[in-house]
Amino acid sequence: MFLTLALTAVLAQSDAAAAATVPAELSATDRTVIAAEKAAAAAEKAAEAALRIADFVAPTAATKAEDKKKEGWIGNLGVGLTFITGNSQTLTLTGSASADRKWKVWAIGARLNGAYGLTNPDTNATAATSTTARRASASVRADRSFGESFAAIYVQVGSEFDHMKNVESRTMGELGAGLTFFNKKEGDLEKLYLRVDLALRAGYETRFQYFPVASSVTDYGIVILAPRAAFTFRWNFNKDVRLTEELEFIPFLLAPTLGRLLINNNTKLAAKLTENLALTTSVLINFDSQPPEGSGGLLRKNTDVALTVGLEASF
Repeated sequence: MFLTLALTAVLAQSDAAAAATVPAELSATDRTVIAAEKAAAAAEKAAEAALRIADFVAPTAATKAEDKKKEGWIGNLGVGLTFITGNSQTLTLTGSASADRKWKVWAIGARLNGAYGLTNPDTNATAATSTTARRASASVRADRSFGESFAAIYVQVGSEFDHMKNVESRTMGELGAGLTFFNKKEGDLEKLYLRVDLALRAGYETRFQYFPVASSVTDYGIVILAPRAAFTFRWNFNKDVRLTEELEFIPFLLAPTLGRLLINNNTKLAAKLTENLALTTSVLINFDSQPPEGSGGLLRKNTDVALTVGLEASF
């Protein structure tokens, strides 16, 4: 406060002094008009200086609210449920959750998703209920951006399992760089977004056959070293409809799975029902060129496809 008053007084006095210095040959009326104009200009400059100092020392409430909004957590929770009954019974439940927070050059994000499914192929018989899906994954990622968020370096850690594909567990750590090619916005609405990630992943995978009978798998534990290329694309048709595409390629570099390739693709269309609730349709494709094989002569398929319709709540 004292600094503001002092600077305001100095500016006012200096400009007032300049205003008093007018040519002597002018009439008294002209001198009065010139002095008044300069005094008004001095007062305006002093007011502007005081406002700049006030904004620096104590930002306005609107500015604080906007900064708090930008640095708050945002995320969503999604659930999907499929139930079929009659000649057969099938129940499949899927769930997902995400949370993100951004600072000036830092960002952190967490992801969770999973699925569980059961089926009884013949309700008129005593056939045993079998499992059709049992998988889950979790990851946390931290980014540090450069060049107005065009480029970033990031570190990511995560863990997952997919018992239908004989993957008992898979843990990993990843270090890489991300390049954002499109980040078009209209106000608060993100219209178009495209990011490419290039990274090196290291981890450890354990394998075990759970279905149809429990059995060990050759090479129970393997070390993972693999480059990773990923693409994240988002397009908002309007404020209520959004398309999201996530695609990644992970080729393995170490024996005994040298040449193994994982491809994961998730396409999701979300349509808002209310401000914070959306109806979603997603197609998840998981490809594994060398799925772990157990005993019993049952070969695992390379590709799994899941179509899910559900609800998603944002916060």
